[in-house]
Amino acid sequence: MLFTSKTFALFLLTVFALYWFVFKRNLKGQNFVLLIASYSFYGWWDWRFLFLLFFISSSNYLICKRIQNHSQKKHQRILFLLGLIINIGSLVIFKYLNFFIDSANDIFSFFDANLYLATQKIILPVGISFYIFISISYIIDVYQSRLTAVRNYFDALLTFSFFPIILSGPIQRPISLLPQIQNKRLFNNNLAIDGLRQILWGLFSKIVIADRCAVTVNTIFSDSLQYSGSTLLLGIILFTIQIYADFAGYCNIAIGVGKLLGFKIMTNFAYPYFARNIKEFWRRWNISLSTWFRDYVFLPLAYTISKKIKSERFLMIKSEQLIYILSITITWILVGLWHGANNTFIIWGLIHGFSLLVYHNCIKHKDKILKRLNIQKNNFVVATLGTLTTIAIVMCSWVFFKSPSIHYALSYISGIFSLSIFSIPYFYGMKMALVTIILIVCFLIVEWFGRNNDYAIATLGLKWKQPFRWVIYYILIFAIIFLGGGEQKFIYFQF
Repeated sequence: MLFTSKTFALFLLTVFALYWFVFKRNLKGQNFVLLIASYSFYGWWDWRFLFLLFFISSSNYLICKRIQNHSQKKHQRILFLLGLIINIGSLVIFKYLNFFIDSANDIFSFFDANLYLATQKIILPVGISFYIFISISYIIDVYQSRLTAVRNYFDALLTFSFFPIILSGPIQRPISLLPQIQNKRLFNNNLAIDGLRQILWGLFSKIVIADRCAVTVNTIFSDSLQYSGSTLLLGIILFTIQIYADFAGYCNIAIGVGKLLGFKIMTNFAYPYFARNIKEFWRRWNISLSTWFRDYVFLPLAYTISKKIKSERFLMIKSEQLIYILSITITWILVGLWHGANNTFIIWGLIHGFSLLVYHNCIKHKDKILKRLNIQKNNFVVATLGTLTTIAIVMCSWVFFKSPSIHYALSYISGIFSLSIFSIPYFYGMKMALVTIILIVCFLIVEWFGRNNDYAIATLGLKWKQPFRWVIYYILIFAIIFLGGGEQKFIYFQF
């Protein structure tokens, strides 16, 4: 049941009617409607995985209750580790088992060992990375006494399965979602209208921009060897737009649906392609994921390593620098693996990790140089160069993200940097791509002027008279109906 399908529109309308009209003054009734809706929504993809979702949710509920009730730290630690094993173990089995088997086979083959491990026929449950991370954050927060374990079983099940966010995020932590589930919600007309507006922009981003880009991107990436450097460059530019419009579009729809139901779901994108450096990019791109890894992996890891290193220097490197290098490298390998069980995602993560290391080491020198030259940090030329450099790094990393193998990605990049880059791009469906480029320009202009809002059209036309404001909405609806690129799955469903 895609967010962009007619089936989902009917599903949402039914949930909305039951939620606000039948159970308007009944919090338990509202939550029960949401729980049934969430399990129905998730089961629509494959009902068999409802058992996995139910098992993980129930395990988290029971373990955290026991952690809360136990006074001895030793018993709490055992329960905490058990919870981590269940959650991480489930993720490893369903998502990474075959990847580890293939890696082991490659190692055995390298050393000419006559040992072969057979891969298993395992179907990847949709959205597993998202609800497992929500579960892990719940266990950690309860164990560290940042959050009280929920006592209502159905509230716990809803926390781990809330349908707007279960498939592709944002990764809304229970510490902020649970209070909203447990407290009475009243219908807010302005919030609902704002939610509809955000859903509309999300649908436009996904159907008109991302899905149209996907048609051209899939054509070019399907056989990159036959295309010129200029065509390959166009392909990665369009993929750069596609993945942003696709994932941001999903999150805007999810947040908008949350508003219709009286929930505040965290902002996950803050116009990342306008960032002036790679650090700012990751403050803006997939915010829920980057902050999750910062709080639960990078900072604890850096603290643990710092406790192990006693000297000021290690191997001629300052200890604080070594701590940062080790922490950032491990974190970004894990970020890459979170996205997929493929070496290409590890390389993608390492590109960003290395870029952050370079930025961390160069920022002080850059500021000193600008100060000596009496140039302001927000100077237009400096800001533009910073943005273009960031986009170049991001685009390079997207090649690995999109490619099926490292060899294919390197071949794609080498194909760009050939003399054919100066030729005119050409491929089957070029006319459609030209229309797509025009729509992308319009999309980016709206994004730029709306960059100070939670989403681009949040305040667009609000001060105009109603007929003129509705012209904008009708244009977007027309584009969604007639200018879409065909029904395409959301990219992040595979994670």
